[in-house]
Amino acid sequence: MITGSKELIRDMNTKLVLQTIMEEGPISRAAVSQRLGLTKATVSALVQILLDRSLVVEIGSDDTRRGRKPILLEINKGCGYSISIDLSNDYITFFTANLMGENCTLKRFPNTFDANTLLPGLTRLTKEVQAQLPGSIYGLIGICIGIHGVVHKNQPVFVPYAAYQEVDYACCLEAIFQVPVLVENEANLSVLGEWAYCFHTHNMLSISVHSGIGVGIIMNDQLISGQNGYAGEFGHSIISVDGRPCPCGNHGCLEQYSSERVLLGELSEKKGKKIDAEGFQILYLKHDSDACYTMQLFIKYMSVAISNLLTTFNPEIIVLNSSFTMNFPKTTSSIQSQIKNKMAPYCNLVPSKLQDTAILLGGIYLCSRKFLGL
Repeated sequence: MITGSKELIRDMNTKLVLQTIMEEGPISRAAVSQRLGLTKATVSALVQILLDRSLVVEIGSDDTRRGRKPILLEINKGCGYSISIDLSNDYITFFTANLMGENCTLKRFPNTFDANTLLPGLTRLTKEVQAQLPGSIYGLIGICIGIHGVVHKNQPVFVPYAAYQEVDYACCLEAIFQVPVLVENEANLSVLGEWAYCFHTHNMLSISVHSGIGVGIIMNDQLISGQNGYAGEFGHSIISVDGRPCPCGNHGCLEQYSSERVLLGELSEKKGKKIDAEGFQILYLKHDSDACYTMQLFIKYMSVAISNLLTTFNPEIIVLNSSFTMNFPKTTSSIQSQIKNKMAPYCNLVPSKLQDTAILLGGIYLCSRKFLGL
């Protein structure tokens, strides 16, 4: 039989009360008591602790017709702010928000750094962003960095298209900013962002198609990252035996055929100039034959990939996040129409609602949970 001290039980119950207010607020003390099966006296005492810490605020009375109107509670969302960073090969994007992902700002800078200048540059830019945060009780509560590669134990371990996978972001930045620094795979952050702020399901996948292809996995309301952080590296699943070489060491990986980096790179070669996502959009809207062929390839390979994911995970929903679907939402319908197997009726494929901010909001969510101890 597992037993615990009064302090431990109280701490656990405090977290339960805090989480209930965060997820269901505005909510009254009585409703919290009913949800958790705790006595009203216990809930009132725990709420007072949270009020004293300025983590919860009273916002007024519930509109009831009979009896005394209960006071409503909600998270003091402006008591602190997080900085979320999307560290891609081309840009470094900074996003700030309060505990609930509101009162946001976004700034994007070209990524001109190499392995030697990245940390000093990242530190300088982060300080600039921090200086512009709104005033709050706790100030900066956390920093999250989204890495386009594999992350394990808060460290990047495989970043195939960048020159700085050995950088110890967490240790260096924590020493400077004196707040927790969380380092996470961008696909994992994307699925957390979509799950926390848009799609409230128990089992979902989020496919991020950028320089590579990653899949964020949530099963039974839990993020799945695998034993060493490699779960969801779906871009390195093999679709062509003895095919194109990949930095992971294999040949014929999915992302060597259908990532934005590869598809736009092939289109650029045909056109004799660099074509980015915006350039592709212009060409495709003009019904350019090469751009149309690029889209056909994307649809073809994504339908194969999603068919494999369906039979592996059988999720409630699959969110597809790519400039190809961001600019042309009907692409998801075209992909779904090419899935012909017995799992096709169970494919709920939708374009991302958060698009470029999915990674960033996932980082805000992680920082808030870390700060609140949830």
